[in-house]
Amino acid sequence: MASMPSSVQYGRSNNGGGVSLNSYLGGRPPGGGGKTVGRWLKDRKEKKKEEARAHNAQVHAAVSVAAVAAAVAAIAAATAASSGSGKDEEKASTDSAVASAATLVAAQCVETAEALGAEREHLAAVVSSAVNVRSAGDIMTLTAAAATALRGAATLKARALKEVWNIAAVIPVERNLGASGGNGNGSSHSSFSGELVPEDIFSGTIYSRELLARGCELLKRTRKGDLHWKVVSVYINKMNQVTLKMKSRHVAGTIKKKKKNVVIELIKDMPAWTGRHLLEGGENRRYFGLKTLLRGVVEFECMNQREYDVWTQGVSSLLSIAAEKNTRNRF
Repeated sequence: MASMPSSVQYGRSNNGGGVSLNSYLGGRPPGGGGKTVGRWLKDRKEKKKEEARAHNAQVHAAVSVAAVAAAVAAIAAATAASSGSGKDEEKASTDSAVASAATLVAAQCVETAEALGAEREHLAAVVSSAVNVRSAGDIMTLTAAAATALRGAATLKARALKEVWNIAAVIPVERNLGASGGNGNGSSHSSFSGELVPEDIFSGTIYSRELLARGCELLKRTRKGDLHWKVVSVYINKMNQVTLKMKSRHVAGTIKKKKKNVVIELIKDMPAWTGRHLLEGGENRRYFGLKTLLRGVVEFECMNQREYDVWTQGVSSLLSIAAEKNTRNRF
């Protein structure tokens, strides 16, 4: 039987890494661990509800903060107007500057609330009511309401993050996010193409953590210098260990084998692999390594800075989370 051309190992498979129908025949979702399809769908539905509650709480908190800012700006403007008729020019100048600053902050708070999804009519009504506030009691009431809203939003956000992270870490979806085909010279589209917007790049969001747990194809270099495509995912296991999982695929798309390793260190900005700069887009490629307990340093190639940032910032965050959990458990 003729051997497979060596160039195949440098390009992504064209099957797209889709989930096969056979994975559902046993009544379990892909990568579902021991969960049934029904339970998996219920978890996803609950996750969506938690995210919606957290978002609504954030919108409410943003509106409350905008109301406080509007009230402060109105009082500052009134103070500046009254001091402008006095003889103390320095005080009048300071009051005017404070009023301008407060107005700027209030305007930004209103824009932020609207950007988060606050209804314009509701936001206008709240701000209109806030600018008429004058007494100390009313200001304290607005401030207390905003503080309560912020605490509530933070609590719901943390709860939603915990739920999503548990789902992502315990049952990582075993599918390839990069469905683009490659070619013989090693050029391919980014693994995260179409999956991320700039705001999603690892700012500690739940989306990027879930993305790393799902995994995608990365080019891996062996100790001998051979290059192979691997479906790579990184997540925190039940032992609070950052785990690297690599899967090989046959050309037909079937899973060949899986390997798991405990990650102990992230190595950033590794030197470029020999000859890779000669490929199309080679100057944009970035490299990082994951130091593991059993296999030493495993090296990977990213197609661009965006993909590199997702992986390096994401793994760094996971290592910090795992270390914090382990430290907390010791005490």
